[in-house]
Amino acid sequence: MFRTGVWVIMKAYLTGFIWFVWLPLLAQPGKALSEVTLEQCYTAARTAYPLLKQQGILRQTGELAIATLATNRRLPQLSVNGQASWQSEVTTLPIELPNVSIPVLSKDQYKLTLDASYPVYDGSLTRLQTDLQRVTTAMSQQQVEVELRRLNDQVNAFFLNALLTDENLRLTQILLADLRNRIDKLTASVRFGTAAQMNVDALQAERLRTEQRLADLNATRRGLRDALHLLTDLPISDSTQLAIDPQQLAIVDLSLNRPEFQLYKAQHSLYDAQLRLTDNRMKPRVSLFAQGGAGRPALNFLNNDFRGFFIGGLRLNWNLSAAYSLRNDRQTLALNQQAVDIQQATFEKNLAVQLRQQQTEIDRLQAQLGQDAEIVALRTRVRQAAAVQFDNGVIAARDYTTELSNENQALLNQKLHELQLLQAKVQYRTLTGN
Repeated sequence: MFRTGVWVIMKAYLTGFIWFVWLPLLAQPGKALSEVTLEQCYTAARTAYPLLKQQGILRQTGELAIATLATNRRLPQLSVNGQASWQSEVTTLPIELPNVSIPVLSKDQYKLTLDASYPVYDGSLTRLQTDLQRVTTAMSQQQVEVELRRLNDQVNAFFLNALLTDENLRLTQILLADLRNRIDKLTASVRFGTAAQMNVDALQAERLRTEQRLADLNATRRGLRDALHLLTDLPISDSTQLAIDPQQLAIVDLSLNRPEFQLYKAQHSLYDAQLRLTDNRMKPRVSLFAQGGAGRPALNFLNNDFRGFFIGGLRLNWNLSAAYSLRNDRQTLALNQQAVDIQQATFEKNLAVQLRQQQTEIDRLQAQLGQDAEIVALRTRVRQAAAVQFDNGVIAARDYTTELSNENQALLNQKLHELQLLQAKVQYRTLTGN
């Protein structure tokens, strides 16, 4: 019994240990990526965006509509019709014959029929309706594609700002490390009476300001990465490195590949299909028809009994009144196509302006980067000289922190211009649709 009790206790501890180890692992999300590229974010954001599912729904809806048109063309159209009526007067023969009883129709009459029709010639109506449905589906899907392209702008904003924040954070940490090192050395000098406490206080104030900035940057960094994670569903953590493929920086000989151009083309195709369908209204239709049923009276109106009947034949329908509005309908569709041309021309002009502005921004940043390296070198030499003077007690802590901040700002401006140039090139490619 004692062994049994010990085994139960050991089993309970073992089970508890297993759950203690495994539950945290099961609760963790997917393993964070060590590196993620901008192209991966584009693809993941598109895949994770709920609007992408609408393309599949539009495709299925279009296929069902086309299948319905094919079914209606292949199978006869059936309908059941019934009628019960009472009328104040019925047809009678205005004669009287001796020894002959002429039947009198009832004023209450009934009819129940099954009607069937099958198109023999529909003037290619079904084919034109099918073409119209296909181009309508394609245009709707292309509208979704235009909406999905805007995701790239959001990815660019979060990704590139996160890169800038990372670099700003790195430079701020270097600045903070230098301040702490100077404070430690100066505090020792104060103890030996070779430095004034006011210099330590000045450095401490600068350290606190830098730590505040560091906390703000950490919060911004976390927010940008969380937003990128929510947009892409990628396991992006604080340790994930953000990288950009060098091919995404090339902006030479880029062709325009915007989905808006395909949308304008689809709209033109839609109006062309509608125009063909409008012209088709003037064509005649030939169909087989049949009607069977029972009623009182039936086909023989002199017989007042319930009887069955059947009618079948060939029917011609030609809607000549469609010509009344044919010209106006054609002009309306032509004007709609002109409106699409105007929209496309406006889009192309605005796009050309945006690309020109982006190219100007690229040229400006490249010119600034040519001088940034020289500015950083000069600021570094000034800061190094100030450090020697500060260590020798020639200048105050305020003067040193000023030069330290100037050097840090120069480094930050250099990195800012590099990332702005990177952003301008990426945005240029995004504008072209590549």
